Amino acid sequence: MADKDVIKKTLDALAVLNTAIKNARLYPVTSASVSSAIEKLYLTLTDVLGHDDQIVFAESEKALLICGQSLGRKDQERPHAVSLLNILLGFGLRSLTFCKGLEKEELAQFIVLLSRSPENIHKDGGLDRLMAEQNITHILLDQKIYIAMDKDHQILSSLDITDEQISKFFLMTHPDMDPNSPQFREMIKDPEALSEIFKMGLSKMMAQKETLTSFQLSEGLNNMLSLLDKISGGLDDKKRGRLSQNVGQALLAADPAMAEQLTAQNMESMMGGLLLQYLMSELTKDKLGVTGFGGHQDARGGSAAADDSTSRLLQVSEKFGLRLQDARTLLDQELMSVLPKIIEQLIAQREQEAMDNLLERLAANLMNEKVDVRLNAARSLVDILEHLPGERKQEVIQKLSWALIAWVRRETVFYPEYQKLCADMKSKAQDHFMQRNLAEVLKYTAAFRAVADDDTGKPDLVRKTAQDAIDELASPVNIDILLDEIDSPDSQTRQDTGRLFAALGETAIEDLLNELRTKTDSDERVRIMHLIASAREKALPLIIGQITKDAPWFYLRNLAYLLGQIGSEESARALVPLLAHGNDKLRQEALKSIYRTGGSQRGRILLSALSQADEDFKSSIVDALGQAKSVEAVPVFIDLLKNRPLLTTAARMTLEEKICTALGTIGSPDAIAPLSEIASAKTFLKLRTYPEKVKTAAARALATLQRKITPAGPGAK
Repeated sequence: MADKDVIKKTLDALAVLNTAIKNARLYPVTSASVSSAIEKLYLTLTDVLGHDDQIVFAESEKALLICGQSLGRKDQERPHAVSLLNILLGFGLRSLTFCKGLEKEELAQFIVLLSRSPENIHKDGGLDRLMAEQNITHILLDQKIYIAMDKDHQILSSLDITDEQISKFFLMTHPDMDPNSPQFREMIKDPEALSEIFKMGLSKMMAQKETLTSFQLSEGLNNMLSLLDKISGGLDDKKRGRLSQNVGQALLAADPAMAEQLTAQNMESMMGGLLLQYLMSELTKDKLGVTGFGGHQDARGGSAAADDSTSRLLQVSEKFGLRLQDARTLLDQELMSVLPKIIEQLIAQREQEAMDNLLERLAANLMNEKVDVRLNAARSLVDILEHLPGERKQEVIQKLSWALIAWVRRETVFYPEYQKLCADMKSKAQDHFMQRNLAEVLKYTAAFRAVADDDTGKPDLVRKTAQDAIDELASPVNIDILLDEIDSPDSQTRQDTGRLFAALGETAIEDLLNELRTKTDSDERVRIMHLIASAREKALPLIIGQITKDAPWFYLRNLAYLLGQIGSEESARALVPLLAHGNDKLRQEALKSIYRTGGSQRGRILLSALSQADEDFKSSIVDALGQAKSVEAVPVFIDLLKNRPLLTTAARMTLEEKICTALGTIGSPDAIAPLSEIASAKTFLKLRTYPEKVKTAAARALATLQRKITPAGPGAK
């Protein structure tokens, strides 16, 4: 028996193992998240291996064993225990052993392998081959295990079946048999003998049916089947097939309802799945009108019988698919309860195409006009997905995405299955996010956004479900991914990034605006501004809402820049208060943005700020008004030239020079007379002569103005 302290440390190692695999799935192998998790796992395993030569994780009846001991119920339900169990089941492993001498490099290589999908690993030759190629020698798969039990019983090579359990099964029906006799040893290898013993035990149980509760009956039957499954673990497929058929026939003859209840339980792996195949075949053939896919074993042997079984499974699948084209099938709860089991068997037999066809026909019913049909289709799909391993579940959601997205957009009734499938779709979108398949993420997110923003009568719970999915996708990790991609050299990627960020909505934009306010790194601020700008109209009201008196000038400058990139005539007015700010860099940025986006309102907006500006900034405003060819500025400019101060500063001379240049650019005839006066040696409006720089600027402006007004010559048009 393993030391309790070792077991505890191994449980801790299990949690770290799960984290390492999870990080390897989410982040690049070279990332700090992966390397630090593997480092911690290596140290934890090394500590445990300092007390024992090996650490063994094993699966038995969909339960996790550690060093030969079954975990308590509480530990079995821990997320890291469930996760490793699913990994073992997904790869078809019975045990995973870490041995003393384990190197960190081979541990890292192994974690990367486990982070991949079983399908991809299988395509590349399987775990055994890949581990051999990478020289992973201190991690073993499916090793035979021998463990000392409390009462000197020994575990057999089937991993988790004891002499005591075998004796218990046979003594239920043969109380006088000696467990140590040769006869006993021969019987455990004979499917016919095992079948007869099971029938005898079942017959005794059914004879007491009236005196037993349904729970006692179910528990007794499950215990007997479980023991039989353990005992038959060493039989080949042919013998297990005969045993499964005999047991199935006995169950159906004794109580068909009880046999049907069994198919609803987790018995997919019992007797290699052959018992479930046989029961489902017999229970569905009457309704579907085909021969069952369990079949009869014959002289052709195990392989031929297996082919026959697969052929009948495909017949059942095709027939069921045809039935799904009739909406009435969805309303037959008894018939629909069989569908998840058919899917499980198609997966077990690797009949991918048949499974895809069946699921597509089921998903098509999500668009039915009748609510109860849609509900039952969703309910059946949820039931199927809940029993699939994680990788397989993600694949199914992706293949059905066309139907799921259309249904999410269209559904007008809320039911729990809507919420569950939206959660599954959100998980798939997150998976795409981590792989940076932004176009795929956008398909899901755009559908959620359309529903969340729909105010035409969709139920509040439907809209809330969609909004909750968006809020979860708008996580800091995902926003960081968008920040990385917004400056991508690929234009389509940049476009998808912007559309996706806009679909994530106000919460994401507000969070990023808060980041912009606090970031000190200029490169990070630039990336943030690019991403916010990609949301365009969606971001405008949120940006304007951030323009307040107490905001830092550098933050207001960034907001002014953003409005200059994506703003409109209406948003340009929000920048007017910034023209009076004390920081010149901020004033200049606001001025540029008003010029870019103010349109026909630029002149009025800038003139309203001109009188309050100091002379240095007035020059900048005058430049902008001139470039905007603002005719309404002409009389204001003339008044400024006329009303000169007694003391002329350098800033004032620069302003007058700018005004003259602007008047020439605008091209209004009203400016000819004042510009002529300034350019001449005479005084203008009985004031002192202007400085030479101003007179020169006036002369150039006058020449420009006269060229615009005077025809070019004879024949000019």
